[in-house]
Amino acid sequence: FSASSWHTFALLLLLPVAIGSMGNSCRPVQAPLELEGKSLVAELPPDNPEEDVGSLQTCLTSCCCLKIQRRNDAPKWMLEADSTGPPSLFMRLCDCQCASEARQPSNVDAVPQLRGLSGITLQYGDHTTSGSLETLKWGSFDKEKRVLELTVFGGFYEHNTTGLWTEPTVPCYRSALWCFLMNLGRVANYTYRFEFSEDFRRADIRIKGNIAVLCCCCCPFIPAWFTIPECCNKQYMEQAEDSSDGSHWKRYCGVCSQSPKFYYDLLTVWDGDGKPTKDNPKILEKTPQQVMVTY
Repeated sequence: FSASSWHTFALLLLLPVAIGSMGNSCRPVQAPLELEGKSLVAELPPDNPEEDVGSLQTCLTSCCCLKIQRRNDAPKWMLEADSTGPPSLFMRLCDCQCASEARQPSNVDAVPQLRGLSGITLQYGDHTTSGSLETLKWGSFDKEKRVLELTVFGGFYEHNTTGLWTEPTVPCYRSALWCFLMNLGRVANYTYRFEFSEDFRRADIRIKGNIAVLCCCCCPFIPAWFTIPECCNKQYMEQAEDSSDGSHWKRYCGVCSQSPKFYYDLLTVWDGDGKPTKDNPKILEKTPQQVMVTY
């Protein structure tokens, strides 16, 4: 759940990836309501039309076969939708998806310690991809082996995982960069593999993909055959002490053989049923009201 893996890919691809801050379009956090000592989640304010992206950026996003979605409606299009919807031209021409496909439930919520991951999580921190929303409700999960895999932006072999991982729409230059990276991820079948410990309180995160794109072999049908060595990029997450249901994780990352350091908090902001959690107001700090997804 970080950009460090993308940095590894970008460095290998000799891409000058230098992404700035999120910008000023996110509102200040709205504090939870208090009633008789119990914390109630405050409703998110309605969208401000003045903060919507402009027509030029909308056109750019559409030309790159990406879709702009509203942050506040994330439970509808990320959790409730059990199919991908009509595919984009990219998915039709490059990944041979000609119609909507049913999403595959990961059933990760069958493990009590991981139930929070079946909702929508927020990357909460000051790192490059801060504010991204994602869910592991859909994907491939082997409970016996304790392994979950998700092709982050969809791909040739995983049509049904599009629309499950967001990237920012602001500032505009950052959005333009992600238009390229998200489609590069689709071509490379960019995949995260979560290997959980026996007590499900830690997960080693391995990054897989087709590095043949290094040789300009951008063939989407080449599977994610290469796993980035841990000496290049080591990532893992541990469940926070205040969490027993997978709703709060501490993410760690280390590159170039360096010891992994704390990277950011991963917080469940909507549970698996689409209900806001106590951390839901924090998305106002980090996530713009419109986000980009593949489709």
